[in-house]
Amino acid sequence: MIDFDFETIDNITLGLSVQNVNMNQDNSSMQMDPKLALRLLAEGAVLAITGVPVGTEFGIDLCAYTIGPDFRGVKMIPPGLHYVWCASRGPYGDTAPRVGFAHYFQINEIVVREWDHDLEELRPRKIAEPEVERERIRKNLPQLERLLAPYDYRYVCQWKDLTGSVTESCVERCQPALGTIRTNIELQSCPDAERPRGGVAGSISSRRNVAHKLMLDENDLLPDLKPVEGTAPRFTPVPARVPSNAPPADVSRHAIDCIDAVDALLESFNTVDALIEELQLAFVFFLVGYSVESLAHWRKILALLAHSESAVGKHKLCYMKYSEVLAHQLPHLPEELIPPSERNTVYKDVRELLVNLHAGGLSVSAERLMKRLSKELHWQFEGLLDEDPDEQPVVIELRDEELPALTQ
Repeated sequence: MIDFDFETIDNITLGLSVQNVNMNQDNSSMQMDPKLALRLLAEGAVLAITGVPVGTEFGIDLCAYTIGPDFRGVKMIPPGLHYVWCASRGPYGDTAPRVGFAHYFQINEIVVREWDHDLEELRPRKIAEPEVERERIRKNLPQLERLLAPYDYRYVCQWKDLTGSVTESCVERCQPALGTIRTNIELQSCPDAERPRGGVAGSISSRRNVAHKLMLDENDLLPDLKPVEGTAPRFTPVPARVPSNAPPADVSRHAIDCIDAVDALLESFNTVDALIEELQLAFVFFLVGYSVESLAHWRKILALLAHSESAVGKHKLCYMKYSEVLAHQLPHLPEELIPPSERNTVYKDVRELLVNLHAGGLSVSAERLMKRLSKELHWQFEGLLDEDPDEQPVVIELRDEELPALTQ
């Protein structure tokens, strides 16, 4: 059973201290109306954890903490998607990468996790009768309140802005099959039997050909790695802006306006809302869980949707919703992606998106997004609608003696 000490509960205090990290800047005590607190306590879900070492970093959604000796979980969790993570600390204060999980909490649900000392992460309880344990916790909740930290409702509005469209089915579809989300996915090398071989072993010419090929392509010298099954997020594949089989005559057309790739992306989702919720889920996987693969997926979609004026006119509802999502997401970018410079590919893609929103008939959405980014990130877009000098026609002045030759 979970290791709650019921006898000494009246003589202890909650062992949880707030860390001054970039997510929860407000370290003051949370003030709440008593009647509202009672309602949230009655309707909110509970996350119970056990065995987590003191000093471990712990977080749920936009708040991060350091675990003390008497912390046993979180209460008053509002229904919906939430992201829980831990990061173990070494003896010299070094912190391991975050390891977490996403869960769609239901009203009054009780979720129990225990600490895996070998992997140093939270895992589902390995007991014979988990439902019996949850019922025992439910019956003793009034005695457990001192051991459970209240969910910090000061950040609930921001979290809802970031995840309001995400459904439980989206979480189940996109999270790793094993349920654990890591900063980097686990990789394994392919078996020796699957490694590419050269030609005939005794052939000198074949060995020379292999050596020549390796000199030309250094990637063949790298180990052949693949994700460990069940550890990678399962996002929808994003089409390339320029198809690999595109004839040379169409390469420039796809690069300038990737309407075909945008159409293919939207066709892979049943509805526009399905795309929006996957975008929101990928962003919070990165924002809270530091998932590199999730950031890459979010970036691919931005780079695709931003570079098609034709798609804006064709899929106006999608782009209206997408611009609203970006307005909430972009202010949470890490510091290295905030400076508005030519080196910042996110800024460049957003600028291109704004140009295409104006050109595609969604000037209102463009202005709203620009206003938000100007206020939150101090991004300015001077000359946004001016013609790009690189796209203007090149004027070549010819001498009079060269004109007859061109007219022949």
